[in-house]
Order: sequence, then structure tokens, then C-alpha cells
Amino acid sequence: MIYLALGSNLGNRFENLRRAVAELKHVFRMEKISHVIETEALLLPGSPESWNIPYLNMMLAGDTDLSPHELLKFIKRTEEKLGRDMTASRWSPRIIDIDIVMYHDQHLVSDDLTIPHTQIENRDFWKYLLEILGYSTNDPTVNDYNAMNYFVLDPKIIKITNVTPDSFSDGGKFFDPAAALNEIESAYRNGAAYVELGAQSTRPGYVEVSAEEEIHRLEPVLANVSKEVPLAIDTYFDEVVNFCLDRFNIKIVNDIKFNLSDKTLKRLADNDVKIVTMLTGTNFDCLKNQVNYLKKCGLKYIIVDPGIGFGKTKFENLTILKNIEKVKSLECEILIGHSRKSFFSLISNQEAMNRDIETLAVSDVIHSFNADYLRVHNLEYHVKFFTAKAIMQL
Repeated sequence: MIYLALGSNLGNRFENLRRAVAELKHVFRMEKISHVIETEALLLPGSPESWNIPYLNMMLAGDTDLSPHELLKFIKRTEEKLGRDMTASRWSPRIIDIDIVMYHDQHLVSDDLTIPHTQIENRDFWKYLLEILGYSTNDPTVNDYNAMNYFVLDPKIIKITNVTPDSFSDGGKFFDPAAALNEIESAYRNGAAYVELGAQSTRPGYVEVSAEEEIHRLEPVLANVSKEVPLAIDTYFDEVVNFCLDRFNIKIVNDIKFNLSDKTLKRLADNDVKIVTMLTGTNFDCLKNQVNYLKKCGLKYIIVDPGIGFGKTKFENLTILKNIEKVKSLECEILIGHSRKSFFSLISNQEAMNRDIETLAVSDVIHSFNADYLRVHNLEYHVKFFTAKAIMQL
């Protein structure tokens, strides 16, 4: 077995790891993928304080047809492709760091590569990850190892943050900009692939607010959020989309009404912004037509949402969740927005804000159906659950 260690402590650390794993799959047959752990930076005495940024670390186990030096060359090309400064100091922060820890039972010493890696004994988190992946290091101290935090790269979780006074799920908890900012930054640090902001409640019986009011609610939040945070915007107004694209780091637009103009759609296409398009009702052909239209407009990154809770009975929602395969036929990424929705009354008498356990149970099932994104309110529960599951499945 070959073991590769990956680390990142600059930029969007989770996305850096995802991209590295995707690149390595071209040459590396992955048999096991560890969960992600957060550790303190390893620094030499006298290093600048600005280098003291926590790392996300993970390890892969598998095989390759490449020789050790060929694999090293591929790794260096990958690091450079992903944006690592190859001239920077060895101990400085980096977008991505990939190390060959072990290559089967080979022992190799050369100017540019030593196998097993010389730092195994100095990096307790490597020994911990090796043990997790099934390789015994015969080091009893591993039993005492505790990372700062534990995460997973999959599923990709979109954290909902409603900047509305009348959300069905949180009762306006994040309507205050300061509260919203704190929630966004926390979600980014704690495993969200994206943080979605919505300034328009779409709960049953909602009263629509104008595009101007949405912008009024969004602007004080977006103006102060870290530029590194990957944001999604939940809106069906052209004015709101264009306002956000002009000023902020928007990666996804969630248009639940299929309402955006061709001009706005072209702008999304030109800027490689992903779009979510939703099925409102039960006519699957409508969703298929929406996808085809978006492709004609040049959109390369289309995510489909079967629209749990929109124009469907509770039993129809349940049927859709059990038949995600049909949505897969559109050959797009799939987002499921089931969190705390009213259809849970089929199995629970809890109020919306108390439906996180039910949400998590459904998240587990639909993730097994290969849904790409889970759009949820309670990020913490999902990260803990899927991390524990990932460890138990190794």
C-alpha cells in the first residue's frame, strides 16, 4: 500500500484538499480516504507569527503504476497547478502540501525523495491517520492523540444562513448582521463547502419583499464577510444577483423560481458561477427543460434541486427522495434542500427548529444515493455524524 499525506492552511482549505484529491485520482487508485483533521502548524523556533495558521490534514491509501520518482513529479506539478508557491520557505503556509509517506515496503534515499518519509516520527497526526487507515505503527502514544477538530470532505454541505426576520426554521435568528457574520465565518471554519445567504423567506404563506429590500438585508453582511468564504446567494431577482456579482465572492446562485434573465444567466456563465435550478411541482419534464435551457445559455455548472417542499404534498416529497436516480438522469450535480421541511411531520411532531435529527437521518440516506450537496441548517450535527461514519467505514 502507498500512503500520501495532504495538508493545507491557506485559502479555502477544504476546497484545496478536494481539488488535490481530484487531481491525484488521475494517477492514484484510492482504496481508502481518511477523514480530515485540524492541527496546529509545525514551525521552527523564530518563525513569523503570521505562519502560525492551523492545517487541515488527511491521508490517502492506494496504489499507482508510477514509480516513486514519477509519482513525486506528478505531485509537484499538482501542487503548482493548485497554486502553491514552489519557491516559498519549507515551513511557510501553503495552499497545498502533498507528501509520499510510504511506498509499499520500499526504502529509498535520494537527493529529492526519502521513503519512508523522514518526518513520520515527528508528526503524531500522521501516525494517527496511518492507524485509522489500518496501518499499525506500533506506537502506543497514538491512542492519546487528539486533533483540534475533525471533518469530512464528502458530502459537500451548504450551510443555510437566513438574513430574514421571518424564517420558518430559525425565527429570524440571523437577521442581525453581526449574528449572520458570526454564523458565516464559523461555518466556513467548520466544514461548510458553501455558505448560502437568503434574504427572502419562502415559508408557506410568505409575503414577497422587493429586490431592493433583499439588497438592503444582504449588503451589511456581504460587505464584511471574509473574501475567502465561498458564498451562495438564494435569490430569483436579477438585481440582487448582479449586485452580488459586482462586489462579492459569489460561487453559486440558487434561483428557486427559474426567474433570471438571459443576460444575467450569460453573466453567470461567463464568470463560471454555478446555478441551482429547482423543480417546483411534480412534472419532471419541467426540470429537464430548465436544464436544457440553461445549457443553451452557456451555463457549464448546473445543479438540480428536486424542490422538497415546493408545490408537492408530503408524500410526493417522500417519493422524490426515494427516487433520486431519476434526477441523476439529467447528468447534473444534485442538491437536496430537505432540512427541517414540513414533510417531516410524516414522522415527527416537532416544530421546524427541532427537526435536525430527522434531517440528519434523511441526509444519510440521500447521501448514499450520491447526492452532491446537502443544504442544511445544522452544520455541526452533519459534520460530526459524517466524520464518525467515515471513520467507522474505513
